[in-house]
Amino acid sequence: MTKRSWKTRILKLRVINCIFFILAVKAVIKLLTTCGIYNYSHLPAEVIETQLYKQISPTFITQKSKPDCKYDGVLKRELSISNWEVPKTFDDFSATGLVNGSFIPDHCTPMFSVAIIVAYRNRQRQLDIFLPYMHNFLRKQNIHYRIYLVEQQDEKIFNKGILYNVGAKVAIRDKFPCLILHDVDLLPLDANNLYVCANEPRHMSASIDKFRFVLPYDYLVGGVLALKSEQYVQVNGLSNRFEGWGGEDDDFSWRLSSHKINVIRYPREMSRYTMLRHPQERKNTRRSTVMKENKQDPSTNVKDGFTSTRYSSMHVKNHRLFTHVGVVV
Repeated sequence: MTKRSWKTRILKLRVINCIFFILAVKAVIKLLTTCGIYNYSHLPAEVIETQLYKQISPTFITQKSKPDCKYDGVLKRELSISNWEVPKTFDDFSATGLVNGSFIPDHCTPMFSVAIIVAYRNRQRQLDIFLPYMHNFLRKQNIHYRIYLVEQQDEKIFNKGILYNVGAKVAIRDKFPCLILHDVDLLPLDANNLYVCANEPRHMSASIDKFRFVLPYDYLVGGVLALKSEQYVQVNGLSNRFEGWGGEDDDFSWRLSSHKINVIRYPREMSRYTMLRHPQERKNTRRSTVMKENKQDPSTNVKDGFTSTRYSSMHVKNHRLFTHVGVVV
């Protein structure tokens, strides 16, 4: 009699209740699998300055009359802005001190030369915010920097790996010892986020508002990544095989780890970013397959990457706010 009553109750459940239950379970599973890492492993703030890679470009001519720039004040700044406070227009922006996207402080001698490489196509709205915001942010840090905008100028599927490799070639040719691979839709929120390299590669954008300011997974290096030029060459840059959105950053993380190169991060209060809204790029449906193939072949990062990058044409043109590198894949 009891068995029959339970069966009767189950059969009487409305279909709509079953649907709601299934959706609720799926929502809980999604939340648990995307909660990320809040307290991720990072360098203590007090040791960061001792780990910085102090190196300037040999083409940079210093003036002995100027004192060396100091950076402890930048690292200790507590000024941050909220993501909703990021300006969307810069009507009063001044390009003072900028030449070809490059800046050198005039009151002191910088200890760092940094190339910021931005892979780009069809993101004019984001670029109009990114360039003035980043120049305003970076000119306060007493560093020598240059922004390289690497644009794919064709209708083929977007290939970030090729663009970063081409940008790295140009920046290394210009003798920059430090490279920062930077998405055009990410803006730093913390003034103490010093845009320089450390002795080990640094994943700079560990805390993004889109991901509720938590790290999605511990091997993530996408978004903003700083590393020495020699480290980029050592792992042969990024794979050229990823077309469309996704996969190339995780593959690069694997390249670094396979060379026993550790990736570090700074505390959350030095690593917060906001992501500008934009249409999603076409996803690479083969990204998992390509990653698997790359990992199965130990010689992949020798045959495919920085030294084997191919493209139809490339040109470099100087603009006031950036150095433009046009690439036809």
